[in-house]
Amino acid sequence: MGKPAVAADLTDYLSKVFPPPAEPVLFPRKALNQTFAVLLMRSAYETVDDLDFIPMNDFQKAFWKLRASEQESYNLQYSPLKPKIGDVTDSLYFDFISYSQFSTIARELPQGQQVFKEYCEDCPDLYRLVRRDAALADNSLLPDVFFARTGDRIYGGLKDGFRNFQFGAPQPLSPGASLGELTATIQRLLDVMVDNGYALKAEVYDVNEAERSFRVKVTGPANLWGLTSLRHRRSLVVNAYDSMAIDAFLRASGRSARFELSTSGSGLEEEWQLLA
Repeated sequence: MGKPAVAADLTDYLSKVFPPPAEPVLFPRKALNQTFAVLLMRSAYETVDDLDFIPMNDFQKAFWKLRASEQESYNLQYSPLKPKIGDVTDSLYFDFISYSQFSTIARELPQGQQVFKEYCEDCPDLYRLVRRDAALADNSLLPDVFFARTGDRIYGGLKDGFRNFQFGAPQPLSPGASLGELTATIQRLLDVMVDNGYALKAEVYDVNEAERSFRVKVTGPANLWGLTSLRHRRSLVVNAYDSMAIDAFLRASGRSARFELSTSGSGLEEEWQLLA
């Protein structure tokens, strides 16, 4: 009678240690606005630079090596479809390059350095000495700070413009705004992301004033494969760009919240709970 339980336990253990790869996304997705795609990628890159836990020349090398090691297997998953290598407007390529960036970041965060030499083209000795902020000396703090600062950069670019492109995202609301006002504005923020190719559709629903909660459903996001893969691998950071932007908007509006994220073959869902 005990054997089935043992087998089930073993299967569960193996699935955690060796998670199955994410299924390829075979339905058509939108092309991304190039400036928007660059904003998403640059926001994460600049946050890595800002946190000073790795020399950026070393990060770039690690990023390149990871891309090179996984590109072929990714391409085989999608054959006969072919990602347009180097074209961030192509959802197949963006999905992979975004995954690679966040996978590299997740690998490097736990071994973050405190003091290091970093290549500097304009420096006399071609390097500069970098010291991490003492307030962030504990590597375990880095994932949450990375999430928040990357979100701030994404939301800032969407509402204030990025590289001379105006996205027209809504400004923050006053701290006294109602949940209805907040969620209506979040819907406008998501609409901007969808209009620039982030997903086929994104909607706020199930707004509950009594519980101060709401849900978000995103169908066909450009990062679906990568986000699912990172979650399967229990990555310290995941490329949930809409979550980062929503969180940044709420903080800019004087509110705090927590959320739970789940993915499916067609998209992702988030359950949000206001804390203040």
